[in-house]
Amino acid sequence: MSTMPFKTAWWFRNPHFQTIWPALFRTTPQPAYQRERIELCDGDFIDIDWCGNDQLNAPVVILLHGLEGSSDSQYIRGLASLIASQGWSAAAINFRGCSGVSNRLAKSYHSGATSDLNEIVETLSARQPQTALHAVGFSLGGNLLLKWCTEKGQTCHLKSAIAVSVPYDLSLASKTLDRNKVINRLYRGRLLRSLKQKALHKVSQGLIDQDKSDIQSIRSLAEFDQQLTAPLHGFDSANDYYCKSSCLPHLHKITIPTLLIHAFDDPFMESSGIPQATELSESTQLELSSHGGHVGFYQPALKKHNYWLETRISDFFNATV
Repeated sequence: MSTMPFKTAWWFRNPHFQTIWPALFRTTPQPAYQRERIELCDGDFIDIDWCGNDQLNAPVVILLHGLEGSSDSQYIRGLASLIASQGWSAAAINFRGCSGVSNRLAKSYHSGATSDLNEIVETLSARQPQTALHAVGFSLGGNLLLKWCTEKGQTCHLKSAIAVSVPYDLSLASKTLDRNKVINRLYRGRLLRSLKQKALHKVSQGLIDQDKSDIQSIRSLAEFDQQLTAPLHGFDSANDYYCKSSCLPHLHKITIPTLLIHAFDDPFMESSGIPQATELSESTQLELSSHGGHVGFYQPALKKHNYWLETRISDFFNATV
């Protein structure tokens, strides 16, 4: 474990500013995406937005967004643009139903949907066996990436991985966001509006057999996971989903060079959920900062790169190469 060098001006240390400003007010150029649709074994699909160097064997960085994010999320666009500028290729994954097009099945994506990630990596690896694959996961995507790495071990096909602002303990993260505080209600409300809208659309399509009023009455993430996420994805309950999908108990199994970036003041999860050094494998490095919020790490004092996070990610990948 180490303390990372992220620092910001004292007036920008507020965790909610760090979380909200990059997500809502950052201006990021639209990458020159080229979309590819990957057909999955169960009849569904996942859309990948590509940008950067399309030459054979150019390193590829797989980007995994957070809950209700997409390839259009500011943090994905910013990192994809930086990767492309360095002569690499970025593969921005849109989880099921997150590409602007509703997916075909009743089920969607979740924090432990490692089979979807496995199909994507296996497809890319088989297509270009000599291409170096790396991956970055943010928030939910970070938990998914780490959980998959622990399951695959030496056979994961990745050269390295980075996970940012991960809800390592999904139960704790759910309880944190479901607290009855004004700021928690704002975060939770934004996520639930999007999740419920997609679920209601599937009810209209006849894919989900539930009353719309029951879905509309959901007021917490735990309720949503209990009523929809768990049954649609084969879990007995929300608690069963949290227990089986959390990466925290399995981090010692990671075998590839892995960087975990986290802030003590992340408002999406209490600091008690951050893994201890004894819970990590020898190939995993945990970098903590006192400030940074959730997928934030904004440095207004820097003229060229205001978003330190992208520079740190790029430096780690370049070091592994």
